[in-house]
Amino acid sequence: MNMSANNRDRLFSAAVELFLEHGYDASVDMIISRAGVARQTFYNHFQNKESLFVEVMRDCMCDLLVPLTENSGDLYATLKKFATAYRQRALCPAGVSGYRTMVGQAQRFPDLTREAFESGIGHMVNILAQLLGKAMERGELRKVEPMFAAEMLMSMLAGLERSRLLMGAVNPPYDETARVESIVDGFLRMFAPHD
Repeated sequence: MNMSANNRDRLFSAAVELFLEHGYDASVDMIISRAGVARQTFYNHFQNKESLFVEVMRDCMCDLLVPLTENSGDLYATLKKFATAYRQRALCPAGVSGYRTMVGQAQRFPDLTREAFESGIGHMVNILAQLLGKAMERGELRKVEPMFAAEMLMSMLAGLERSRLLMGAVNPPYDETARVESIVDGFLRMFAPHD
């Protein structure tokens, strides 16, 4: 890896940590200090803090797209893989912190958070809706608005559990594998084709 790419990676990693710790209030000075680079190095790689924030928020969602883009053809297996990955990301401390960061900046920077949402979670939901729409065309699911079905699944996957964590409460103990299977089973029954 060349020095330029290494510096960019260090800046990006520092930004991820600091945005999750301090939200958008993390300053460029804090980022360059944690990365151990010069101010000019920051501007050689990123236009400004706003563009870096959007990139960080987009990156936080990137891992969630993998199960949907690697569709095996088995709807249950694909949704279970997606559900597992999404819950691991959305309900872990970094995921909750990232969500809190985006929500916390929505009023202050509506255009910025809208862009981060659309390029991250919004993009993921669109891909999920496309996958569900194709399953509806094949007769595997009842025909409804695919975006509605995607939004319903997303709500089932995080919903109250994430709200508890955002408020500092603790989720009751449960078997994560059984929880994912119950959610996916329930979703598929809800949208099962009519006989």
